[in-house]
Amino acid sequence: MKKVLVSLFVVFLVSCSNDDDRLEDSVLNGQWTLTNVSCFCGFPDPPEFNLTQVTFVTASNQIIVSNNGSQVYFREDGTYSYSGSNNQITLEDGSSYDFEISENTLELIFVDEPNIADDEVNYSFVRN
Repeated sequence: MKKVLVSLFVVFLVSCSNDDDRLEDSVLNGQWTLTNVSCFCGFPDPPEFNLTQVTFVTASNQIIVSNNGSQVYFREDGTYSYSGSNNQITLEDGSSYDFEISENTLELIFVDEPNIADDEVNYSFVRN
């Protein structure tokens, strides 16, 4: 009886592993074009958001940023490593973004510092 209880306990522990912390980033994979930035900031008129592309390579946890215009709206050109859990990614510099995907639209919401006013930024992308 003792072995049965121990076996059931082990099965219970294994079945209760916390898969909710696993990053479900496969939906991010591919190239996205910036369509809008919502923030307390100014942009040249008219802003050329669509000249910024990001490519998520989820197999290697990398984001490739390409700015084809004169303005930088998201990140400088380059390849950035990321990690994460749930629907949040954290870049190698420590900045974090919640992400939401609806059909072909990606929202990256900067996880702001609660003690700093006006640092909220939302980036909207469309899948290429």
